[in-house]
Amino acid sequence: MKREVSISIFAVLIVAAAILTVYYLNVGLTGFAVFEQNTNSTFSEGTYTNVLYSGSAVVLDSNQTSGTYASKVFDGGAGGATWNNLTWQGIGVTFEIRNCTTADCSDANFTTPSNLNNLNLTGRYFQYKTSFDSVSDTLGSVTVDYTVAQQATPLSVSISEPAGEKTSLSALPLTFTIAGGTGTNLTCSYGITYAGGVLVSNTGISCAAGANTKTFDLANKGGDNVLTLYASDSSGNVPTSSGFSVSLPAGTITGETTEEETPAEEIPTVAVTQISLGEVSGVVDIIQGDSSQLTLSVQNTGTVPVTSCVLRGDDSGFVTVTDSAKDINPGEGATFSFEVSASQETSPEAYTLGLSVDCADGTTASREVTVNVLQKKLDFEVTNVQRTRGDRVRVDYSLTELSGENQNVEVYFSILDVSGLDVANTSQNSSVDANETGNFRVNIPVNEFLEGNLTLSAAFNSQVYSSSVLEPISLGAPIGGFAIFGGEGGAGGIIIVLIVALVIVAIFFVVRKMRQSGKTFGDLFRH
Repeated sequence: MKREVSISIFAVLIVAAAILTVYYLNVGLTGFAVFEQNTNSTFSEGTYTNVLYSGSAVVLDSNQTSGTYASKVFDGGAGGATWNNLTWQGIGVTFEIRNCTTADCSDANFTTPSNLNNLNLTGRYFQYKTSFDSVSDTLGSVTVDYTVAQQATPLSVSISEPAGEKTSLSALPLTFTIAGGTGTNLTCSYGITYAGGVLVSNTGISCAAGANTKTFDLANKGGDNVLTLYASDSSGNVPTSSGFSVSLPAGTITGETTEEETPAEEIPTVAVTQISLGEVSGVVDIIQGDSSQLTLSVQNTGTVPVTSCVLRGDDSGFVTVTDSAKDINPGEGATFSFEVSASQETSPEAYTLGLSVDCADGTTASREVTVNVLQKKLDFEVTNVQRTRGDRVRVDYSLTELSGENQNVEVYFSILDVSGLDVANTSQNSSVDANETGNFRVNIPVNEFLEGNLTLSAAFNSQVYSSSVLEPISLGAPIGGFAIFGGEGGAGGIIIVLIVALVIVAIFFVVRKMRQSGKTFGDLFRH
């Protein structure tokens, strides 16, 4: 009977272990191109109006009778996307949507969809807005399914004329064909050079996809020439050149002089060195003690190359340039990367920073960018990360309140592999009093086979502040509890080793004492 009971208990334990394994492995389907919102951190990327995140869903704020929530603008990729459907969980809310071509969706208005399960919209950007009209209305999760559009073929341009020998300086043919590219913001220009320099400065002309036929004139110039045509669209700029020659009969009148009277070598060379700066791309709102990576685009709008162009920041100390010098050909562009950072002591306000691009030949251009430094209202610090069991990683962290008011904080923890994929996660709600520091602990369920160099991500959100941190961790085998910053041994692992050592020493002395007294382990349990 005892044996049967033991076998039954063993079977139950096996089943329970299997259930727990499935639960902690958190097996899920992958491979769908979707944007998903189901946590405070993902919803907080949008805009709340008289609504808030309650801990499980977006709901009306207290004492409000109506409100709206607008999602962030979802980016389907540089090649655009097809937006298929929007699925959601909640009660009572109504949806409006818009499909856009600009990153802030300013070129489209919200409309009421006829069917959320068949959006059938094509464009790079997408945004939705929900309306709340009752205290019972809730929005728990939203999933937007999309298909990434196939990238367009590269922009190309070919010239068939001018080519060969010409006998006139007027109405010369310019015939070219444009193919590929994005087909948007298409512009063209041309310039002509000869052995002595520039004959025709960069000149803009109208153009369209497909075949184009134009004409152009020359003044006082025979001999060999090279025409370079520049075709540009939103995907970039492509230059193509074609050589031709002009042979004029002796004595041909060209303006007020003849070809014989005005040698080609005496025609003045017109060289234009000029660059222009585009807009700064990136987040220009930074929190005290944080930094942001930004980029600045530069275009060579002159007729000759510029070399060794470097980006420089003003002497405010905010700007750190992270790119090296660049050479830029006529009609082409370049992008410079830089970092804007603010110290903990920087006062929260708007700062105007100066940027300039300076090239070796003296060509220069400058612009200003406004950076908003925001007050840091909550300090978050991970103090220890340790594997305490094969299926669990323990995280110790602290929250320091800096704004002078009590804060309820939701922290979303995730462990990321080397490709940035979320392989384990959990969340915890914590409270910290005004101007106080609280210490907290959370356990993250993990796959027992998970090991190696990983990244711990912690995104924290309160009613007044949101931010995130990334910490590199090295997750070792479960035994010994090694899983801390930089791959060193954790305090928990050392404690476990000490406990095991103490138990072994205690057993040794107990056995030795029993041998000396002539007792057995059975004698210890007899009355």
